[in-house]
Order: sequence, then structure tokens, then C-alpha cells
Amino acid sequence: MIMIIMSEILEIAKMDPEKRKDEMLKLLGEILKQDDNTKVSTMKNLIMEMSRADDKTYIGLCTTNMTIASSLPDNQLSAFVSLRMRANSELPDDIKSRDMKMIQETLNELPADVKQRMMKFMGN
Repeated sequence: MIMIIMSEILEIAKMDPEKRKDEMLKLLGEILKQDDNTKVSTMKNLIMEMSRADDKTYIGLCTTNMTIASSLPDNQLSAFVSLRMRANSELPDDIKSRDMKMIQETLNELPADVKQRMMKFMGN
């Protein structure tokens, strides 16, 4: 199921914000049920797929994901951020660099409360 959704991530990213949030809640729920190596691999695949998106679409999906993640309890948010950063660290340099740029741009556009909560767990 996750691999089918991975192939459709660009379609999800282009959905209206509410539909995108619903789909990403389902996807992130599925990812978090997996063992650690599968979680990292799946997250890497998600980022690789998103690397094909334009900046606006990429930032839109990051905004949705950070908004969802910021609503998690501290331990789950910490685990999510660690997973996301571990997946990023294992990417090719060009994709890793763009991903970090998109994360930074997303943080700059988030509501203050979401940004503050995310940055707390990102170590910024």
C-alpha cells in the first residue's frame, strides 16, 4: 500500500489543502507503523519523489506535513523529526540540499506556533 501511495505522492501534493492533509495523515500513519529501516527507506522514497515537484508544490506538502507533525505528542514528533532527518542524510547530495532548502523555506512560511514547535525538535 505504501509503495502505491509513494508513486502518487505528486498527485497528493497537488491536492487542495484539506484533501492533501487527509491523505498525508493516512500515509504518515502507515509509515510510522513500519520497522525502523522500512520507515527510513519509505521516507527517502517520499523525498525522492518530491524532488520532481516544483518548489511551490514541494513547500505545500512540507507545510502540510509539518502542520500534522506539530500536532503530535512530543515523543512522536521527536521520532518523526529524527526519521525525516535520517532519511535526508542518506540522500544524494543534490536532493539532500534541495530538501533542506525546501524545509527552511517552509519553516519561514509556517504560522509562528507551528514553526516554534517544529524548530524545538529540529534542534534550531
